[in-house]
Amino acid sequence: MANSTLIDVGCHLDHPAVLAWSRLQPERVEPAGLVQLKGKLKTAVFRLDGVGPDGSNVIAKRCRTSTARVERIIYEHLLARLPLPTLRIYGFVPDGEYCWLFLEDAGSGRYEPSNETHRALVAEWLGAIHGASFAAKWTQMLPRRDASHYLGLVHQARDELLAFAGYAAVTADDRTLLNRLAGQCDCIESRWEEAERCFEDFPPCLVHGDLVIKNLRVSSDARGPALLVFDWEMGGWGVPATDLAQSVGRVASPDLKWYCAALQQRVLMQQVQRLAHFGTLLRVIDKILWETIDPGGETYLFFLKPLMTLRRYEPQLAAALHALDWRHYD
Repeated sequence: MANSTLIDVGCHLDHPAVLAWSRLQPERVEPAGLVQLKGKLKTAVFRLDGVGPDGSNVIAKRCRTSTARVERIIYEHLLARLPLPTLRIYGFVPDGEYCWLFLEDAGSGRYEPSNETHRALVAEWLGAIHGASFAAKWTQMLPRRDASHYLGLVHQARDELLAFAGYAAVTADDRTLLNRLAGQCDCIESRWEEAERCFEDFPPCLVHGDLVIKNLRVSSDARGPALLVFDWEMGGWGVPATDLAQSVGRVASPDLKWYCAALQQRVLMQQVQRLAHFGTLLRVIDKILWETIDPGGETYLFFLKPLMTLRRYEPQLAAALHALDWRHYD
C-alpha cells in the first residue's frame, strides 16, 4: 500500500500491537515484519507478518471498543454462518476505551469497479448478505441503519454546512456554495417520504455501510475468484441502499442485474435501481458530512481543502437528485 509504513525490526516486541497480540497466547509472537497500514492519533491498523497460522500475516486494528464489538458480532455470529468466503477473527484484546481486534489478512488482490467480473462478485456477495436471516439476539445488538438514521445524516450535513458558512474567514462565494448545498439537503428532507416508501420494499438486513474499494480484496484459487470484505465500522442492521451506490467516489458499484438475480426475484429490477439511486445520494451526503465536521481551525487555510472538495461534490449531489427526478429544486 502506498501509505504503509515499515517499522524498524528491532522495535517489534515492544510495539503495542505485538504486546496485545501476545496476550492471545499465539504460537508465534514476534513478526518477521511490522507494517502500519493506517494511522491516526488513537486508531491505527498494522500488519504483523508471519505470526498467523502456517506463517500467515495478521491484521491488528486498534479502534474504539464499541466499534470492535460490532465488528466482532458480524464476523463471529453473522458472517461465519454464511457459505461465503470470510476473514477469520483471531481475537479481541480490551485496552480501556479502545481495544485491539486481530483478523486474518485479506491479501493484496485489488478490487476494480471497472472489472465486470468483480462487480458481479460483489453483487452476488451482497445478494447473499442482504437476503440472509440471522438470529434476532445478534441483529438487535447492531447499530440501526434505518430511514431515520439516514435522514439524521442529512440533517447533520445541513447543520454542518450552515455552521461552516458562519465562519468569518469564509468568502462570499464560498458561503453561496455552502448555502446552496444546505438547500439541497432541504430538498432531500422535503421529499424524504418517497425514500421511506422505497425502503419499505426491502426488509431490514445486514448492511456494510462503507463498501468502497479500500475495504475489498479479490483472491483467486483453483475454484476461481472470491471476494473478501472487511472494515465493518459503519456496519449495522437496516436499509441496504448505500451498499448499492453507483459510480460516485470509490464505491464498489455492484452490478445491479446480478444483485437482483441473487435475491431470487424477491424484488423487481426497477425497485433495485431506485434503491441504488438513493444509495448514491446518501454516499454523497456522507462525503459532504466528512468534509464539514471540525475543519480544525478558523483561518482560511483550514477551509481551503474542504471547500475545494465540496465544489467537486456539488455536481455529484445535483446528479444524484436528478437521477431520482427531484429536479424541482432547480
